[in-house]
Amino acid sequence: MTLHLTRQGATLRLKQGRLLLEQEGTIWLSLPARQVRRVAVWGNVRLSTPAWVFLLRQGSPVLFLSLEGFLHGVAGAFPDPHPQHLRAQFSAQPLPLARAFVLGKLRSALAFLQRYELPEAPACARALVQAEAAPDLDRLRGAEGQGSRAYFAGLARLLSPFGFEGRNRRPPQDPVNAALSYGYALLLGRALLSVRLAGLHPEVGFLHAEGRRSPALALDLMEEFRVPVVDAVVVSAFRRGQLALAHAERRDGGVYLNEEGRRVLIGLLEERFLQEATHPLGFRKPLGELLEVQASRLLGALLGREAYSPFYLKG
Repeated sequence: MTLHLTRQGATLRLKQGRLLLEQEGTIWLSLPARQVRRVAVWGNVRLSTPAWVFLLRQGSPVLFLSLEGFLHGVAGAFPDPHPQHLRAQFSAQPLPLARAFVLGKLRSALAFLQRYELPEAPACARALVQAEAAPDLDRLRGAEGQGSRAYFAGLARLLSPFGFEGRNRRPPQDPVNAALSYGYALLLGRALLSVRLAGLHPEVGFLHAEGRRSPALALDLMEEFRVPVVDAVVVSAFRRGQLALAHAERRDGGVYLNEEGRRVLIGLLEERFLQEATHPLGFRKPLGELLEVQASRLLGALLGREAYSPFYLKG
């Protein structure tokens, strides 16, 4: 399980094989420590040294995220990548893998638009065709941008009652964009963990530009899961009333989820990670595990064991 810590000012401690979340003498949470596979720290929550040591020895990584929906980073006892894997990653041609990430993203986007019978579907389909034939990274990224604009224009039709007119961020300007930013931050953390567990360097990507302290490869991998995981949850939550305008607040020039909104969204996303989905190759696994599978398959492709094919929703 993933343990999400959102109570500001609290401390996670280890006592007699249990993890306790304490604040001013009150225990807010108590659970068997060995049940925790990973921890997500949102905002100002502390971990005691014994809790840290236990998590490191158990191999349970810790994600650090801000209350504004930004991934600061991931801490854990990860093994260093194998030199053979690094050489393969550094020498790989970027276009084939970058194309796979974009095709996975746009195929899911098209399936989503078609599911709701939105008129933006043909424009997304045209962008998909352009991406399949793009001769270089610049034109591939251009096709991705066209497909994304069509996709979010379609989402605006579904979510306009909640102030959503299209994707915006840093800071988000409406509750839907706030929820998307929170969801993408959590998804990026899971993608970063998957890349590290696969033994790859997270800063050496193929689609996203590389930069120091920027997890380009994790950003690449998460493209396949944006629509199936985060967007599917956010759209459903607002349309079903699980998330509403009252779950967001305006501050610091943007709109952010409040404490209750974060609690609802985190719960829905964790449920989604546990839901099984069918990979285009035919096998079924929970979406959280599929992230790790795709990272392992990416390593296999870099080592010449198999061709890499993306995960995506089918129409």
